[in-house]
Amino acid sequence: MKKEVILFETNLNRFKLHKVNRPTDDKQSQNLIKEISEIMKKKGFRKTEPIIVTRPDKNGIIWVVDGQHRLLAAIECGIGVYFITDEDVNPNSQKSIFDAFREYNKCKKNIKKNDYVHGFAAMGNENFQILQDFGKKYPMFSLTERMMFLQNSGTKHPSKKSFQDGKFDVVNLKRAETWANNLLELKPYFEKGYNRSVFVRTIISIMEKKKLFKFDEFLHKVKLRPSSIHLCGDKNTYSTMIENIYNYRRRDDEKLNLRF
Repeated sequence: MKKEVILFETNLNRFKLHKVNRPTDDKQSQNLIKEISEIMKKKGFRKTEPIIVTRPDKNGIIWVVDGQHRLLAAIECGIGVYFITDEDVNPNSQKSIFDAFREYNKCKKNIKKNDYVHGFAAMGNENFQILQDFGKKYPMFSLTERMMFLQNSGTKHPSKKSFQDGKFDVVNLKRAETWANNLLELKPYFEKGYNRSVFVRTIISIMEKKKLFKFDEFLHKVKLRPSSIHLCGDKNTYSTMIENIYNYRRRDDEKLNLRF
């Protein structure tokens, strides 16, 4: 930032939220906006916490880089805001705005993985768009597990830095949907554990590495003995349980080793 000049503005229609920034319509954000607005009603908008904006873009729009929740809380309260214009941010570049948002929030350590998914998807990153859509279709699985489904691997996943830099590759979407739907079929028989992290990772690893494993046969055996599937503490215990269920009533020469 070239020069930090803190200004005050009461016409909040001047500021717009950019699509690459984190969404604010979720329950957590709405609760945060409400909490901030309650504080603002008593103490006003703090000059020590200005929102960060761009200079006007080619259409005259001033984009909010950081401080969406504070801006929305101020709008709700009907009060003005303090702001700083970051001249180093290109208001006509989605990437520049998103990079600045990431930089401002890096020190606060409050950027969540879903914020990166939202931002990169909004910028047109096809793999992140698929990841975002997959999350809407399968919200019962965590983001980490959804990434494993899409990479068709229970162990392969990008490093934190790679993910934050927008590097994520979808291997096979159709296979990911098949595997996710397989687990959904277990829900009536394993409602407390079908989407638990360790179980999901174990099943994904088995479907990835044990090529002779047939999920339909496993599901059939679960239906025969619903009490055979239960919560376990770790991946090794889960793989042993799955192996015992799968090999039920199979001849010794047909039994599969599904342990790790």
